[in-house]
Amino acid sequence: VLPNPFLSALIPPLRAMGVDLVDFSFNNNATNLGEIVLNIAIRKWNAVIRIALDSVTFIAANPNWQEASQLVELFDVVSRQIRDVVGVAPLSQESTLSFHVTPGTMDNGKATASLVREDALGDGVFYGLSRYRPDGVLTIDKSVRYEGAAFVRLQRTFPGDALLADVAMQLYQDEIAVLHLLGVPDVP
Repeated sequence: VLPNPFLSALIPPLRAMGVDLVDFSFNNNATNLGEIVLNIAIRKWNAVIRIALDSVTFIAANPNWQEASQLVELFDVVSRQIRDVVGVAPLSQESTLSFHVTPGTMDNGKATASLVREDALGDGVFYGLSRYRPDGVLTIDKSVRYEGAAFVRLQRTFPGDALLADVAMQLYQDEIAVLHLLGVPDVP
């Protein structure tokens, strides 16, 4: 029997997804209790789950959207298991979706110019903007990674009992809205 309650609860559902004990690790650089993090690598989907003293973070890097439902289901199972071990649900959940919009046939500089008062700001090759709401933040900025691309960051706060499937659906709708805002063609 594994002594760590998180490991004991998480091994069975994660093992079904190809996660084994070698995929569990604790950070080596913790200088106090608050910095200790349990990392769980989910190599099959280039994802990681980080469990800290006061937070749980689910990360998927360059996910294959064809397999998104399986990844969301796994994150939901892990979230339920953690709540069962801790015995309490979070007050809220925060989600972040970040992505680049490469130019293709469009000009992101012109697209962002239409979102600001260019006469007030002056001439520019690209205009960044942020929109703040009680439930989240939208940031559009010039990508430093890809030439002519826009970098988009969507942050949202959800109720603590929200399922990740619902969170993912809202983030997808936010993503579509931003792509429309930028004038990306052929977006559903």
